[in-house]
Amino acid sequence: MLHWLGLVTIVAVVILIALGGYLLLRTGFSPNGKPMRFDPGGAEPPGNSKGWYIEGVSAAGVPISCSFVEFDERGDFLDFSQHKDCQARLKHFAKTSNLLLVIYCHGWKNNSQSDNVPAFNCFLSKLATATQSDGLRVHGIYLGWRGNVYRPYVEKTVADSTYLQTVQEFRGAIIDAIYQRTKSPLWSIAENLSYWSRKGTGEFKVSGLPVARSIFTYAGAAKDYGGQPGNRVCVIGHSFGALLLERSLGQAMTGAITMEWWDKERENPAHRAVPPKPKAKLPFDLVLLVNSAAPAIYAKELRDFLEADRAALETAGDLDADVPVIVSVTSEADWATGLLHPLGNLLAPVSPSLQRLYTSGIFGEKQSDRTFPTHAGIRQWKFYTTTPGHNRYLINHWLVKADAPFPPDVSSDAVFRANLASRVDDPNLFYTSKTPKYPATVWRLVNRDPGTPMTLDGLPLAMQRSNYWIVTCGKELIQDHNDIWSQTAMEMYAGLYRAVQSRRHSATPKGETENEDAAKTVAMGTDFGKS
Repeated sequence: MLHWLGLVTIVAVVILIALGGYLLLRTGFSPNGKPMRFDPGGAEPPGNSKGWYIEGVSAAGVPISCSFVEFDERGDFLDFSQHKDCQARLKHFAKTSNLLLVIYCHGWKNNSQSDNVPAFNCFLSKLATATQSDGLRVHGIYLGWRGNVYRPYVEKTVADSTYLQTVQEFRGAIIDAIYQRTKSPLWSIAENLSYWSRKGTGEFKVSGLPVARSIFTYAGAAKDYGGQPGNRVCVIGHSFGALLLERSLGQAMTGAITMEWWDKERENPAHRAVPPKPKAKLPFDLVLLVNSAAPAIYAKELRDFLEADRAALETAGDLDADVPVIVSVTSEADWATGLLHPLGNLLAPVSPSLQRLYTSGIFGEKQSDRTFPTHAGIRQWKFYTTTPGHNRYLINHWLVKADAPFPPDVSSDAVFRANLASRVDDPNLFYTSKTPKYPATVWRLVNRDPGTPMTLDGLPLAMQRSNYWIVTCGKELIQDHNDIWSQTAMEMYAGLYRAVQSRRHSATPKGETENEDAAKTVAMGTDFGKS
């Protein structure tokens, strides 16, 4: 009897340990269902490390600020007061200054108390310094979700780190040690095992109405609901944050875009007797997805829709027909999306829901009857086991080295400013400054494969002019999955912004693309930040 009691006890202990381990891996130690950012004007002010609004001064003496809005595991607002405070501040900024708003959604292994917070705020500081001559007020919004089920590790001792820079510029830490853990390889293993949990949360739960509502609300407030169209709004998402934005904004933008087609149709001479309605333009100047960890099927669906957008606007003679709605850029050196994503979705090819064969729309130019030619079938799972930047069926832009002169000053700050300047001969050229690993370089954005173009039975890839740019770059620009706030990466973002803005309100002669020799001078209007 004692033998059996001992055996039962051992089994019970093993079960409890296994259950405890499962719960630990499932729930972790990061707060769940509770905000980590609080009212800076409350009875007990939380300070910058826990406040939902922080402000500081860049090294150049320019004011910078950031709001935090957090979402729970189901995508709802954790504290709706964060949303209301953010909107109120934007209304004030929009009426009192020229505004540059940057909205950022972080990815895997991050939250509103991780090292992405100081990194993002250093980017805001760089923007504020570069655009101070334009009189812009730079404000950031950090969209936080439970991208890490564990308390993140934050490096605080490395010289010239973003953490130490923000301590100086905000006169104290902007993230709190109570929400962080010590460095340990065991926790790193546990974090990596959370891939499937965090992917599923971003893909199916957090992405939804509240996220879309918040971004459209903030963008609308920044532009004073049409009263200040010259104010600038940029939206950036990284990793699972890019997946989250693509899922949320993709559906939310559909109505505004299709209404714009309808308005254009009413402007046709045959319908001029009917007064046209106001234009339903999107309130974003740039939506940038970096090292997206989204299954490429979503980019494929959105690319198809935005190809129809370009075609509809081009038919109507709209000068903005070739302005991309979304730009997704991925590094060839991003092993997380290039290797981990396919491994994490290894069983997708046997899923019954991914067995469809695409026999049109992947290869071939649109025909005279506005349909695409038939081609050999391609399984749908090939768009789920890869991310957009690693799917050769979808990539339609490349960043390549260019043989062109450098600006007189190739310091990092000067290069960043040069990449933002709009009065240039070729807006598809940009520069990166020297780093310890790479020399200063001139880059060009092209829309033809610099290698061997992919074909099928002699047919080229379809929809290469879609208003969804899917861009690939080398490790000199982004060294790995998390290298998104490096000096060269930020210089590249400035160059991509200019390439997008250069296509706005300007006609490109028929037959020319961004690949043409840039001997011509493009009429750019005014500098960054001015309408």
